[in-house]
Amino acid sequence: MCKKVLAMALICLAAVAAFGGQPLQSAAKQSSRIFDSWANSLVRKPNDPQYLSFHYRVRTLYFSLKPSGAQPVVFLGDSITYGANWNRLFPDLDVENRGIGGDSSLGVLNRLDQVITLHPTQIFLMIGTNDLCYGRSIPEIAANYRMILERLKVGLPECQIYVESVLPFNDEIFPSRRLRTNENIRRLNDEVRQVASDYKCPYVDLATAFTDIGGRLPARYTDDGLHLNETAYLVWRDQIRNLAGAYAGRAQ
Repeated sequence: MCKKVLAMALICLAAVAAFGGQPLQSAAKQSSRIFDSWANSLVRKPNDPQYLSFHYRVRTLYFSLKPSGAQPVVFLGDSITYGANWNRLFPDLDVENRGIGGDSSLGVLNRLDQVITLHPTQIFLMIGTNDLCYGRSIPEIAANYRMILERLKVGLPECQIYVESVLPFNDEIFPSRRLRTNENIRRLNDEVRQVASDYKCPYVDLATAFTDIGGRLPARYTDDGLHLNETAYLVWRDQIRNLAGAYAGRAQ
């Protein structure tokens, strides 16, 4: 663990040096793509899976060090989950944001131990859009979902797991890539719904509230066509308001 902390500290110091003393936040905004590429090049190996980015490594390290509340509500997923301020959306709950930008079903599967050790009362799971972007087939994603739910059911028999639909994106703003199309997202959601049913996990259809007449994520809910803005997160909150905390006897 000490070696991991030291390695990450050195990377962060190198990042500051690389930007010539600029404030790191400002530098990251100005050159985020260059910074991400540079940081990934420091830690990636040729055969690493696509989800295993610098961000993934930093977040999982942070999770391993961060103290958490007793039996929190966990939001688990990729950048769509990561982008929300769940503490502000649900101020009366102990919540843990376990979203990681760029994550996939395989990445979630490989970090479930960090979720299980929290002993959450509820988990809200949304994952899969990046799998399609990485070229993973719908049957492969569904198989990973099965392994995720199997692990969680065994490790957390008292936890209520909500499986949320994958959200569409706006392909008029954000380009399709590989298998990520809105049609494939709809097909994936059909598979995810079935997997959730097989494991007796409630399926939460968020996609309907985030789909316009053309089958896209409405432009009013996004700034870049893929990620959600504050207005969208309020809609998400309202869609699950009666679920979050209810299993632990805490109503919103």
